[in-house]
Amino acid sequence: MGTLIKIVIALVVLTASFNAARYSLNNYQFEDAVHEGLLFDPYANDAQIVDMVNKIAKEYQVPITDENIVIKQLGSDIVVEMSYTENVPLLPGVYSRDWTFTPSTSTRMLVGNRRR
Repeated sequence: MGTLIKIVIALVVLTASFNAARYSLNNYQFEDAVHEGLLFDPYANDAQIVDMVNKIAKEYQVPITDENIVIKQLGSDIVVEMSYTENVPLLPGVYSRDWTFTPSTSTRMLVGNRRR
């Protein structure tokens, strides 16, 4: 009986870990895709960057809104900070939790060039 309980506990922990890792990996891939988008067009204006982030978010099924996208220019760096909350089913049908993800990325522009 004790072995059966240990196996059940191990399966519960494994399932929760797997589901948490899936959502974390999706967040990382989303952040990486936004970074690649900035690398290809670092001189885009704020509206173009927000459109790009929303397009990528749709591809990765990330529930983000325009209000949760903050764009800053610090010297020659463009920093994009994002935030979104997603319900992560750690044990599907039994237990889920809202997690707030805060991906951010930046890119450096060449000196002497300005954003549009």
